[in-house]
Amino acid sequence: MDITMSNDIMALAALVAAYVGVARGFGLKDKWTHVAAVFVAAVFILVPESIQQKLILISVVGLSATGAYQFSKKKGGSDSNG
Repeated sequence: MDITMSNDIMALAALVAAYVGVARGFGLKDKWTHVAAVFVAAVFILVPESIQQKLILISVVGLSATGAYQFSKKKGGSDSNG
């Protein structure tokens, strides 16, 4: 396995973990998180590469925006003057 492939795997693993975290936020029970992780990973791996690249882009932008929103919401909640 070359370094590029292992970096891709680590990046996909981070996306899968983020999606499972979102699912847990919606009430997914802990006993189903492993199944959810395998399902999300399968979606990323089994789709054609062109679709996979778009899914990764959408995921990174969407999850980053969600994280930025959560960060600003927490920061804004502790200091109402901005």
